[in-house]
Amino acid sequence: MSGYLLQGLADPWADPRRRRMLLRRLTARHLAARYRGSVLGFAWSLLNPLLMMGVYTFVFAVVLEVRRPGVPYPAFFLTGLLAWSFVRVGAMNAATSVLDAAPLIHKTAFPRMLLPLSAVLSNGINYLVTIPLLLLFNAAFGVVPGASMLWFVPALAVLAAVTAGVGLIAAAAGTRYRDVLQLMEIGMTAWMFASPILYPLARAEEGLGDTGFLAYLLNPLAGALGMIHGAFLGQRVPLASVVTSTAVAVVILGCGVLVFRRRAPHFAEDC
Repeated sequence: MSGYLLQGLADPWADPRRRRMLLRRLTARHLAARYRGSVLGFAWSLLNPLLMMGVYTFVFAVVLEVRRPGVPYPAFFLTGLLAWSFVRVGAMNAATSVLDAAPLIHKTAFPRMLLPLSAVLSNGINYLVTIPLLLLFNAAFGVVPGASMLWFVPALAVLAAVTAGVGLIAAAAGTRYRDVLQLMEIGMTAWMFASPILYPLARAEEGLGDTGFLAYLLNPLAGALGMIHGAFLGQRVPLASVVTSTAVAVVILGCGVLVFRRRAPHFAEDC
């Protein structure tokens, strides 16, 4: 018993309450920094996706005449885009979180993993705040979800796991190889087009066939966004997409934790 007490005294961060407190403070700092000096503040969380929605809707729904996914295209696209923005911005912020906190890392010891996790959490909060606005937007197009909203819980869990896993890996690698951050920008663009944001998951299932679709589902965002569209738009969610994407998300998160823990002791010398 005394050994555990001595260990707790030697490591002040062994207390989960201290970790939660630091996580809350780091998350609040991310939220404050995101809109510091901005006149419109939080409004940009919806304005930016709305502007992108307008451009992509014109290109894909008007010019290219992409087949409608059973609901008005603006509602379909904005629903997926807001979820994708959570993943993209959350992973990018997590990737730079360790380098941004270099002065703090050199001064004091604390759980380094809280840096990228706070970046993901702050963007998750930002995404959740946009949900009521998304519901109002979709309702203007006559799209009102019902019991299908239950899909949102597992979808959010998969999105968060993927974002955290990718962010942890990028943060760990980015402290030593700065090119990782540049490659992420390119990778994120490719990832967006490889995910059912501009087109419905059912379109990919029809076009790829059974074998190709299973390979497509190795992209965990395929199933996660399928669940998001199922939640808000009432679209069919293939069970295979839920199982596969959840499994892949867990693997990505586990790899992220392992890689980050292995690299964390070297952050002070790399930053």
